[in-house]
Amino acid sequence: MIIRRLILHNFGVYAGDNQFIFEKNKPIVLIGGMNGRGKTTFLEAVLVALYGANSFAFIESKYKSYPQYLRSFVNKSAADQKCSVELEFEVFDGTTEQYLVKREWRSITKKTEETISVYKDGSFNEFLTNNWPLFIENILPSALSSFFFFDGEKIAEMAVDNTNNQLKNAIRAMLGITVLDILGNDVVRNIKRISKDNCGSETSEGVQQLREEKEKAIVELSKIEKQIVQATTLLNEDNEKLEELHHAYAVKGGNAVEEKQNIIQKRASLKAQLDSNEEELYGISADILPLTLVSDLLGNIKLQATDEHNDSIMRQAVGQLEQLYSEFEESYSGNLKSGKAFFEYVKSRSLGSSDEHVYELSDQALFQVNELVETKLLEARTRTKGILTENRKLEKQIGELESYLTLDINEKELQTILSKIKKAEQKVINDKVNLSELEQMRLAANSRVISTTSEFNKYVEGYLVNAETVDSTDRAIKYSNMALQIIERYQVELQKRKARILSETITRCYKKLANKKNLINTIEMDPETLDMKYISEDDKEVAGDSLSAGEQQLMVISILWALAICSKKKLPVIIDTPLSRLDSLHRTALIKTYFPKASEQTIILSTDSEIDSKYYKMMQHDVGDEFTLNYDERTKSTSIERGYLIGKDK
Repeated sequence: MIIRRLILHNFGVYAGDNQFIFEKNKPIVLIGGMNGRGKTTFLEAVLVALYGANSFAFIESKYKSYPQYLRSFVNKSAADQKCSVELEFEVFDGTTEQYLVKREWRSITKKTEETISVYKDGSFNEFLTNNWPLFIENILPSALSSFFFFDGEKIAEMAVDNTNNQLKNAIRAMLGITVLDILGNDVVRNIKRISKDNCGSETSEGVQQLREEKEKAIVELSKIEKQIVQATTLLNEDNEKLEELHHAYAVKGGNAVEEKQNIIQKRASLKAQLDSNEEELYGISADILPLTLVSDLLGNIKLQATDEHNDSIMRQAVGQLEQLYSEFEESYSGNLKSGKAFFEYVKSRSLGSSDEHVYELSDQALFQVNELVETKLLEARTRTKGILTENRKLEKQIGELESYLTLDINEKELQTILSKIKKAEQKVINDKVNLSELEQMRLAANSRVISTTSEFNKYVEGYLVNAETVDSTDRAIKYSNMALQIIERYQVELQKRKARILSETITRCYKKLANKKNLINTIEMDPETLDMKYISEDDKEVAGDSLSAGEQQLMVISILWALAICSKKKLPVIIDTPLSRLDSLHRTALIKTYFPKASEQTIILSTDSEIDSKYYKMMQHDVGDEFTLNYDERTKSTSIERGYLIGKDK
């Protein structure tokens, strides 16, 4: 099955006519868009087109009725309030057959009616139109659709939930085991029908009694498993209610009341720091800071004093030089004309260019001026700015804390919420206890199923040996029981063999995807219960709930991949939000290993944060069709553009 076209008319955020056309034959289709742009709507549109009211998206939705669910998709801007979805796909079974299913409805009144039209190879097909649910169930049963069209975040819990009957039933269906269940049930009904005419036989009555005990045990187990599902759902709901109450408590200021003393202490600490800063600031202000106001003047004084200092040194040097020259002149008999002229030049340069001295600072005083201008004033200015900045932050923090302390808190209301929280917490505890008790009951019920089945089989074997073949009724019961035994034995052996093959396939798929350092070495599947165990390299069992969210997602993807491989069904895979919980290593493994091989057509609904330019380049070779979902804030609608978010300019 390959999807070739999806046409949306006023469906959800897709105003007007919009269509996705899948033309290229590479395995990966990329549909990119930010959150709220229509990615999940795409997935729901496919499910509505294929399954209608049997769509798991509707079953799991908040809507109580299918018409209400359909009305929720009608775009608000649609003048005629008419909405439709068309899905065109190909099925290859020796020859290629093309199917188009169209559903349309109008939301004028609360009474919303859906019409469906089915076309085969371009021509309207009345039989398929009237029997579409039966037809699509043969291609991809609705009960299995959630394992081919799925949300990457929501499926992770399947990997750690051994009570997930949905996954177990899917495994049985995909492996062909449910067919034997149906056949076995048919044989049992036949035996019951025959036995009604032969109730006088003590042996038959014994067989029937044991069968009823076995069936009772199976019904009891099934009932308990349903109760476990209900109890799990109730626990999740009660946990959500508890979280809502905690949130309400916080919003009403409950956390502020509980943290009041800490807030007071923190405020005191911040005020002490603020006071310390203020004292330091006062000290700087009383000391050197005012001089920053005349920093330019001080700079000029420094320059002038430096010049004066240098001039004084020069004067001293010339005076010493003059004395030395006089001594030299007295003792030297040669021509002194040139030397005297040079000395007179130096003297005139040093004395003639000098202005009148104003400050005449000592060496120590000049050093202090330099230090003041170049160091102390700069440090004072910098420290003052730092203190003022820090004070603003402190004052803001103090203000926030004081706002908490001055909140108009209704303590009576808070007490009411707190009372509800305590009750909700107790209810959650009770839910957990109830769930634990049901788990124990399930173990006991499962043991009863095993024991009654074993006892029944032994009795039937004895019955078959002693049954009179001349009696047609007994003969029919005999052969029916023989057939039932064969079916049950074959079912057990088939489930054992396929469970082993499936667990080996899951292990291979997981190792292809998981980091080499991952702690799981082998995935084992119980051939009877289909529960999965995760075994480490040192042969120890790893608890499923100890896996990270990313590892759980990777595990369930490995299971789904293995199911697709073992089923040998050629079906498309649609994945919404595929990479959000995964680290870079696991993302790389999924992009390089799973996406290209998951199916002949893998449609990925992603944001640019999940598949960015780096990951896009990794998978580009296997990408065929690409689309970007553009949202117009003005019209509140999404349009479709060719090319993926970051790869449109390739």
